[in-house]
Amino acid sequence: MADLEVLNPVAQLASELGRSVKAARRPRSIQGQRVGLYWNRKPGGNFALQRVRERLLERYPHMEVHFYSARRPIPEEVVAEIRARCDVVVGATGD
Repeated sequence: MADLEVLNPVAQLASELGRSVKAARRPRSIQGQRVGLYWNRKPGGNFALQRVRERLLERYPHMEVHFYSARRPIPEEVVAEIRARCDVVVGATGD
């Protein structure tokens, strides 16, 4: 009889490693903020973020909105770009 070892290729969350993670500071307003929308490519999450984009632009027509997608763990280049171009980020998953 053979043994089969199954590995999960997804990185562990900091909370799973025993590290505490504090919630991000929330801005008083998003007026004039550069907003990033992050999707981890799970089915359906992109539709939710498209709707968030529509609603944000209805309320703040001159808002700058950037869309990002990457699977976990997010490549460092994507994180760097989000940090450089965005003041606030909204993330969504699907399924």
